[in-house]
Amino acid sequence: MPKRLAIALCLFLLTLLGAPGPGLSQERSSAISGLDGVWNRGLCVGPNQCTSVGPDHPALTARAKAFRAAFDEVAAPKYDCWPTPIPHLFTDPYLFEIRQLADRVILTYEKDDVVRTVWLEGHAHPEPRVNEFFTSGYSTGRYERNQLIVETTRFAFDPAGLDSDFNVPSSTQKRVTERYSLDGDRLRREVRTEDPVFLVEPIEFVVESERSDNPLTLPWNCNSEAAQEILSVFPSKYPEDPPVVRER
Repeated sequence: MPKRLAIALCLFLLTLLGAPGPGLSQERSSAISGLDGVWNRGLCVGPNQCTSVGPDHPALTARAKAFRAAFDEVAAPKYDCWPTPIPHLFTDPYLFEIRQLADRVILTYEKDDVVRTVWLEGHAHPEPRVNEFFTSGYSTGRYERNQLIVETTRFAFDPAGLDSDFNVPSSTQKRVTERYSLDGDRLRREVRTEDPVFLVEPIEFVVESERSDNPLTLPWNCNSEAAQEILSVFPSKYPEDPPVVRER
């Protein structure tokens, strides 16, 4: 059999068996075309608007309401440049970027210099140890039809993890599920947040974004002194306690 004919026959058989041909990546072919790039802030759509998880939100447990009522604003981590938690971060008015790689997806947010790595399933990535928890959690992802599905767990306890405006906490049991898809030229994100410690039921909302021609403005360079200036207008709930003095 001529050499050229033999090569063609081998490539044909590889195609039938589902193996990638020369120059092709089976993992990369799962990526969603048009998802990569910089996107504008998300705007909430649909019946479940992205309202703040305030102290009277119906999904909060009695434990969450009690924690929030006892919490002192001066102790909020955002005044020490702690990054905005997810899912609150998804509706902040700043750009973000999506990059799909062969074995992971990188999500970079202009706000607070947050960078999340989504480890795609099927690539034998090491999992966190039992005692490892993270500010933005540990994310894994997979492609299903026309969606990128991201599951995030392993969150560290955060006194403002469900809402950093109202200091509503989240626990190490928090789970955030994101479903990314394209609706025409708009990016659609369906978000579901569960936390059996602080939520009696999941909180769900949908955010849509338009593509941006501008690059991310990085680094964020949070200034802790500027962030703490507003604390002067908040009287402490516990004036009998020693004053909180932050190192400069």
